[in-house]
Amino acid sequence: MSAQPQRAYTWVAAVLRWGSYISAALMLVGVVLVFVDSGVPIQVGPAMPLASLPQQLSYLNPYAIMQLGVLLLLLTPLARLVVTALSFWLDGERRYSLVSLTVLLIILASLLLARGGH
Repeated sequence: MSAQPQRAYTWVAAVLRWGSYISAALMLVGVVLVFVDSGVPIQVGPAMPLASLPQQLSYLNPYAIMQLGVLLLLLTPLARLVVTALSFWLDGERRYSLVSLTVLLIILASLLLARGGH
């Protein structure tokens, strides 16, 4: 196996690994904060709106921290597509890079179309 494909595998694996690690750590921090702070009620219900997430994170709201962890976990495969496209591009594989970017654009378009329905 040449060094170029190995580099691509290494980059993609790192994105998936670290995305998972960081999101799990954020979720764990949120759970610990819920149990440590007796003033935080245990909540069940829909997630908070994304627009209010930055403000809630500034207050160190444990549920916002957990939601950030889930959001990061959901965005990790998208980051993988970006890294894959970049590594293909750097390796001179323009066709595969464009395929990766096309898949990313299809996913983003579907998210925008789904959001437009609400």
